[in-house]
Amino acid sequence: MYKQTMNTAKGIGLGVLTGVTVAAISAKAMNGGHHRAAKLKKNAGRVIHTMGDLIGDVEKML
Repeated sequence: MYKQTMNTAKGIGLGVLTGVTVAAISAKAMNGGHHRAAKLKKNAGRVIHTMGDLIGDVEKML
């Protein structure tokens, strides 16, 4: 039961994070040049990696 709950929480968290990231990249790509969009994409990748680590750490604590 616990493992199922954690998997569901991770899935929801990653889904929301991915959606927000895609929306931000799309908005900036439409308004800015290539350099700005590439920089935003790089930063978004870092955010996704950090959030994955955070979710993993929370899972270990529980």
